[in-house]
Amino acid sequence: MGSLAALGKATLIAWLGLGMTWSFLHAPTGPEPHPAHGGTPVGQAWSAADPAPVVYLTFDDGPHPVYTPQVLDLLAQYDAKATFYVVGRMVSNFPDVARRVAAEGHSIQLHTWHHDNLTKLSRQEFVADSNRVQALLGKTVGMRASCLRPPYGAINSRVRQWATELNLGVSMWDVSGADWTDISADTIARIVTARVTPGSVVLLHDGGGNRGRTVSALETILADLSEAGYQFGVLCPSLHLPEPSPPCWEFYAWPERRSCADTSRE
Repeated sequence: MGSLAALGKATLIAWLGLGMTWSFLHAPTGPEPHPAHGGTPVGQAWSAADPAPVVYLTFDDGPHPVYTPQVLDLLAQYDAKATFYVVGRMVSNFPDVARRVAAEGHSIQLHTWHHDNLTKLSRQEFVADSNRVQALLGKTVGMRASCLRPPYGAINSRVRQWATELNLGVSMWDVSGADWTDISADTIARIVTARVTPGSVVLLHDGGGNRGRTVSALETILADLSEAGYQFGVLCPSLHLPEPSPPCWEFYAWPERRSCADTSRE
């Protein structure tokens, strides 16, 4: 009996160990890159007829008061344009950085107000979140977004439908620098430069943590891709609001002018 009990205990321990190993190997470590960026880039898609190959550099989770200006400095050195998927509360906290992004000709797009998983929201919450960030962009930089990037890459058919109803393209990626993980700047750069092909959409981050390694990697990425003949395009255009901007806007599929008296009664 003793030997059978010992055998049973050993078998149980072995199965527990196997289960823990499986869980560790399959545990999510961060945003999972999607195999494609969800369709043709809005407005500036590269084609084989273009004189030079184009790559789309994109940055999530900003604007950050330290790292975003460093990213902008490097982009300016290479006359490169990029697309920034901003978090609403970060724009609210650092409006001057957001204004610099827009002033230097980069695209500003939606990444929710709090970096929420959109698949967990109701339609009402999704619309309210998107409208809140759009209204802030209108107030801060005089523009509205044409694309949405879902945090964590979390997307489903409901979210795609809701985005379509708001005239928002869903913008994913096909090359991830994995810069949210604990890897070196050299590794980030090698991952990106090895995987880029004409028309690639590259995921990097200028906010959401310490992005010093991303900034260092970006310098190498820009140098190497420039040497390889790439140009750097804007993935989704920011849409200018009419000038002068009216005092009150309602943001749904398109901004709709309404009187301040009408909006104040809601």
